[in-house]
Amino acid sequence: MLRIDLHEAREGMALALPVQNPQVPTRALLKAGFKLSESIIRKLSDSGVKSLWVRYPALDFLDKFIDNSKLQAQQEVVTAITDTFEQLQTQAAAKMNYNTYLVNVAELVDSIISNPTSSLFLGDLTDSPNDLLRHSSATTYVSLLLALRLETYLVKERKHINPARAKTVTNLGLGAMLHDIGLTQLAQETLDKYQKTNDESDLAFQEHPAIGFRMVRGQIDPSAATVVLNHHQRFDGSGYAGKDIPILDGKNIHVFARLVAVAEQFDRLRNPQGLPQQPSVFALRTITSAPFSERFDPQILAALLDVVPPYAPGSVVKLSDDRHAVVIDHNIETPCRPIIQIIPNPATIDPNDEDPPVGPQIDLASQPNSLFISEAEGHDTADLNFPRPSLAQPQALAGAW
Repeated sequence: MLRIDLHEAREGMALALPVQNPQVPTRALLKAGFKLSESIIRKLSDSGVKSLWVRYPALDFLDKFIDNSKLQAQQEVVTAITDTFEQLQTQAAAKMNYNTYLVNVAELVDSIISNPTSSLFLGDLTDSPNDLLRHSSATTYVSLLLALRLETYLVKERKHINPARAKTVTNLGLGAMLHDIGLTQLAQETLDKYQKTNDESDLAFQEHPAIGFRMVRGQIDPSAATVVLNHHQRFDGSGYAGKDIPILDGKNIHVFARLVAVAEQFDRLRNPQGLPQQPSVFALRTITSAPFSERFDPQILAALLDVVPPYAPGSVVKLSDDRHAVVIDHNIETPCRPIIQIIPNPATIDPNDEDPPVGPQIDLASQPNSLFISEAEGHDTADLNFPRPSLAQPQALAGAW
């Protein structure tokens, strides 16, 4: 299978995975196996669909990165987040049944643990035009991937409680789901200003963590509530939580809030408000380089490079020698130089060919530096590739995987 941008879709291509409706994320527009037509592609574009997973029989081994139970669990989380923000329009946050959402998070955690091979961030869980829904969903999933990667670190950072409880991450997931709930109570003028500028220095905008905390305090576990309150606190002391909330730094910030801080900043760099989506390699390069890298726990930043590939398996890329390839595996130690398989230019492939051609597999880490990925996700990435920064060594981050 291949993950392609919608503009690369052509008549006759068969879907490898269902396509969800961005307007109603709980509803599938098309089922796996459906063959695309020109009119359907246009309708998908009108609906806001950005990318598709399509069949490519010669690359069926990439199925290992897709787990149907995990897809279902991810969708349940998207549904729960959708319900949360819809219910806030009609009732007080204190009346909401957050325990139901803990079940959704627990199921997603179980699906990640049961199939670690598929536990990489391959893209947004939803193409929803509702930025709060899309952002909350992505932040939740990346936060859980980070936490499960850093299981040993969680036990160390939460040494005041039983180790078995310390590495339980359902409340982390709940806090991540709700981390921006305070935005629902801000004035539209404040939200509009942020959407236009991406500027967090507005004091009215900086109140949303404290507002959100007051909405959920006493309704969810304190470890989840601290995520809502402190997800904008920064490791170097440069963050905020509201005008009456003390500024925290370093390990004075709960490790759950530190995890969500990294996950949500990565997503904001990848999906800036009111601007085109940026490639993952850009977001990762930015967050792991100064000045951004100074604002976050270095252990968590290092883990981000393990669970979020700059070039995700299944994605089509173009190389510096003008050949096309699909990423087939992630190199942790050299994240921007993954293992790839050469394929023809997707525009020349016959979608009805049951035996499409493939070229050799290449481990870019073993190739001369002159061969690199130059285009991905519709962007020129030639100047975005980076060596793994010296944040923390990969072997020091071993968790349950």
